[in-house]
Amino acid sequence: MSDHPTAPQTTVPIAIEGFTPAEGELPSLVGELPDNLRRMLEESRLDSRPFRARQIFRWIQARSVRDFGLMTDLSADLRQALATNFRIPALKPAGEASSHETRTRKFVLVGTDGARIESVRITTPRRVTLCLSSQVGCGFGCGFCRTAQMGYVRQLTAAEIVDQVHWIRDQAPLPERYNLVFMGMGEPLANYDQVMQAIDLLSHKEGLAIGPRRITVSTVGLAPEIERMGRERPKLRLAVSLTATTDELRNELVAVNRRYPRPRLMQAIKNHVELSGRRVTFEYVLRKGVNDSQADARRLAQFANQVPSKINLIPYNPTGLETFTRLEPEGMRRFAEFLYPRTYAVTIRQSQGKDIFAACGQLAQPAPEKTKTRARRRPGTPKLAPRPRTRPPAKAQER
Repeated sequence: MSDHPTAPQTTVPIAIEGFTPAEGELPSLVGELPDNLRRMLEESRLDSRPFRARQIFRWIQARSVRDFGLMTDLSADLRQALATNFRIPALKPAGEASSHETRTRKFVLVGTDGARIESVRITTPRRVTLCLSSQVGCGFGCGFCRTAQMGYVRQLTAAEIVDQVHWIRDQAPLPERYNLVFMGMGEPLANYDQVMQAIDLLSHKEGLAIGPRRITVSTVGLAPEIERMGRERPKLRLAVSLTATTDELRNELVAVNRRYPRPRLMQAIKNHVELSGRRVTFEYVLRKGVNDSQADARRLAQFANQVPSKINLIPYNPTGLETFTRLEPEGMRRFAEFLYPRTYAVTIRQSQGKDIFAACGQLAQPAPEKTKTRARRRPGTPKLAPRPRTRPPAKAQER
């Protein structure tokens, strides 16, 4: 019997090409910058003075207030009018789980259309990191990632992205400084405009004021969007999920490599680094017998050394599909030791929350049952495995 934890029961999701609010649903204000808040207030024939919009913005973004009635520096009439015309949350909580192995908590949140996403709070002795989702499902078909097995369902709105942070804040206070990583469900650069609007909201000086240097955007390798981010958002941190050191293997593991093979990807990364002046992180998920050879390590160093970079080695986390085997800790250490004198910097990511399916590659949720169209799934991509009989979670092999 495998000692991997079993995957939660999941169905094949169904497609919602774009976000459509439920009928009669009031518009959410959590995804609006002050200028647009002022315009919305004006169109609703409410108080449209710029300072009023900034007041409301600070209540929503800086204080994570979910109820207009708590905005005590607004008149009672205005608070009532706001509640009649708008709502604040874009998501509702649907569950959470806490790891027995680490101080990791996973949150399940649901949109007005029933689409579910997962967000993760990772607490270590050195830092707190919030892992955010950018899409419902993912259309890039990476075989080692559970989210990809859902297929693409729909994009998240900026409001839904930002609201993940506010719900996590609502559950437990955050330290003054914490990090955001767009490494949850979905490909952030495939939802570029909404992700960047969310970052504008999260980094706004009258909101949470999270510095762009504390925000990391991870991608499977969308070359044009990497270059665009370098031009438009040079202060953001970039992480690239490389996963393989040859085009032949990367074509198999990361299908987007067929569109943007490694030479084109590296050119985009070089352009980004030239524009941003920042080093890039290469994420490399190690699978036993797949991409863990000394030759792989040598090619990885040669690829990474073309730009200022850091290599982050990630242990494969079980997805319930039993497709790959997790490399033992000693194998991870040997791979890192071979790399280190040959490249700039190497770290081994310590998996956080794999016992609750909150670690890298493990996030997934069933899509809303009420829609009829099935989600797109790449040919040959397996469906999510049904959950076997329940048994106690296995002990951690490596955190």
